[in-house]
Amino acid sequence: DSGTALVETVLLVPVAMFLVLVAIQAALWMHADQVAQLAASEGDRVARSMGGGAAAGVSRAQEVLRAPGSGVSAPVVTTAVLPGDAIVVRVSARVPTIVPGLALTVSGSANGTIQQFRSSE
Repeated sequence: DSGTALVETVLLVPVAMFLVLVAIQAALWMHADQVAQLAASEGDRVARSMGGGAAAGVSRAQEVLRAPGSGVSAPVVTTAVLPGDAIVVRVSARVPTIVPGLALTVSGSANGTIQQFRSSE
Protein backbone atom coordinates (compact mmCIF):
# COMPACT_ATOMS: atom_id res chain seq x y z
CA ASP A 1 0.00 0.00 0.00
CA SER A 2 2.82 2.43 0.68
CA GLY A 3 4.07 2.30 -2.94
CA THR A 4 0.70 2.73 -4.63
CA ALA A 5 0.51 6.47 -3.92
CA LEU A 6 3.80 6.99 -5.72
CA VAL A 7 2.69 4.92 -8.71
CA GLU A 8 -0.64 6.79 -8.90
CA THR A 9 1.17 10.13 -8.79
CA VAL A 10 3.63 9.10 -11.48
CA LEU A 11 0.74 8.05 -13.73
CA LEU A 12 -1.73 10.85 -13.04
CA VAL A 13 0.49 13.96 -12.99
CA PRO A 14 1.56 13.70 -16.66
CA VAL A 15 -2.04 13.10 -17.73
CA ALA A 16 -3.23 16.08 -15.70
CA MET A 17 -0.48 18.30 -17.12
CA PHE A 18 -1.34 17.20 -20.68
CA LEU A 19 -4.98 18.10 -20.09
CA VAL A 20 -3.95 21.54 -18.82
CA LEU A 21 -1.79 22.07 -21.92
CA VAL A 22 -4.69 21.05 -24.17
CA ALA A 23 -7.00 23.50 -22.38
CA ILE A 24 -4.47 26.33 -22.78
CA GLN A 25 -3.98 25.43 -26.46
CA ALA A 26 -7.73 25.52 -27.01
CA ALA A 27 -7.87 28.99 -25.45
CA LEU A 28 -5.03 30.18 -27.70
CA TRP A 29 -6.82 28.80 -30.76
CA MET A 30 -10.12 30.48 -29.81
CA HIS A 31 -8.36 33.81 -29.23
CA ALA A 32 -6.54 33.60 -32.57
CA ASP A 33 -9.80 32.72 -34.33
CA GLN A 34 -11.46 35.83 -32.90
CA VAL A 35 -8.50 37.99 -33.95
CA ALA A 36 -8.64 36.61 -37.51
CA GLN A 37 -12.36 37.30 -37.74
CA LEU A 38 -11.90 40.81 -36.31
CA ALA A 39 -9.14 41.54 -38.82
CA ALA A 40 -11.32 40.37 -41.70
CA SER A 41 -14.26 42.43 -40.44
CA GLU A 42 -12.16 45.57 -39.99
CA GLY A 43 -10.51 45.11 -43.38
CA ASP A 44 -13.90 44.69 -45.02
CA ARG A 45 -15.30 47.76 -43.28
CA VAL A 46 -12.42 49.94 -44.51
CA ALA A 47 -12.42 48.43 -48.00
CA ARG A 48 -16.17 49.05 -48.42
CA SER A 49 -16.15 52.59 -47.07
CA MET A 50 -16.27 55.60 -49.37
CA GLY A 51 -12.73 56.23 -50.60
CA GLY A 52 -11.44 52.96 -49.12
CA GLY A 53 -10.57 50.22 -51.56
CA ALA A 54 -8.94 46.83 -51.48
CA ALA A 55 -5.46 48.12 -50.57
CA ALA A 56 -6.82 50.10 -47.61
CA GLY A 57 -8.73 47.03 -46.43
CA VAL A 58 -5.63 44.84 -46.57
CA SER A 59 -3.64 47.49 -44.70
CA ARG A 60 -6.25 47.75 -41.92
CA ALA A 61 -6.51 43.97 -41.55
CA GLN A 62 -2.72 43.70 -41.27
CA GLU A 63 -2.70 46.43 -38.62
CA VAL A 64 -5.14 44.40 -36.52
CA LEU A 65 -3.07 41.24 -36.98
CA ARG A 66 0.18 42.99 -36.02
CA ALA A 67 -1.28 44.67 -32.94
CA PRO A 68 0.19 43.74 -29.55
CA GLY A 69 -1.59 40.74 -28.08
CA SER A 70 -3.00 39.51 -31.36
CA GLY A 71 -1.44 36.10 -30.80
CA VAL A 72 -1.11 35.07 -34.45
CA SER A 73 1.85 34.57 -36.74
CA ALA A 74 2.42 34.41 -40.50
CA PRO A 75 -0.79 36.27 -41.40
CA VAL A 76 -2.03 36.31 -44.99
CA VAL A 77 -4.66 38.84 -46.09
CA THR A 78 -6.36 38.71 -49.48
CA THR A 79 -9.19 40.66 -51.06
CA ALA A 80 -11.39 40.03 -54.07
CA VAL A 81 -13.96 42.21 -55.77
CA LEU A 82 -17.07 40.16 -56.51
CA PRO A 83 -19.76 40.78 -59.11
CA GLY A 84 -22.37 43.27 -57.98
CA ASP A 85 -19.90 45.71 -56.40
CA ALA A 86 -19.13 43.50 -53.42
CA ILE A 87 -15.75 42.92 -51.81
CA VAL A 88 -14.54 40.03 -49.68
CA VAL A 89 -11.57 40.11 -47.30
CA ARG A 90 -10.02 36.79 -46.26
CA VAL A 91 -7.52 36.38 -43.43
CA SER A 92 -5.55 33.31 -42.42
CA ALA A 93 -2.81 32.92 -39.83
CA ARG A 94 -1.01 30.37 -37.69
CA VAL A 95 -1.79 29.83 -34.03
CA PRO A 96 1.08 29.72 -31.53
CA THR A 97 1.32 26.19 -30.17
CA ILE A 98 2.43 24.83 -26.84
CA VAL A 99 1.52 21.21 -27.54
CA PRO A 100 4.48 19.64 -29.36
CA GLY A 101 3.88 18.55 -32.94
CA LEU A 102 0.63 20.49 -33.32
CA ALA A 103 0.18 23.00 -36.17
CA LEU A 104 -3.06 24.97 -36.12
CA THR A 105 -4.31 27.68 -38.46
CA VAL A 106 -7.25 30.02 -38.24
CA SER A 107 -9.10 31.93 -40.91
CA GLY A 108 -11.79 34.54 -41.16
CA SER A 109 -13.65 36.27 -43.94
CA ALA A 110 -16.05 39.15 -44.31
CA ASN A 111 -17.82 40.57 -47.33
CA GLY A 112 -20.22 43.32 -48.22
CA THR A 113 -21.27 45.81 -50.85
CA ILE A 114 -18.90 48.66 -51.69
CA GLN A 115 -20.38 52.00 -50.70
CA GLN A 116 -20.91 54.28 -53.65
CA PHE A 117 -22.58 57.62 -54.19
CA ARG A 118 -25.40 57.33 -56.68
CA SER A 119 -27.37 60.32 -57.84
CA SER A 120 -31.15 60.33 -57.67
CA GLU A 121 -31.47 60.62 -61.43
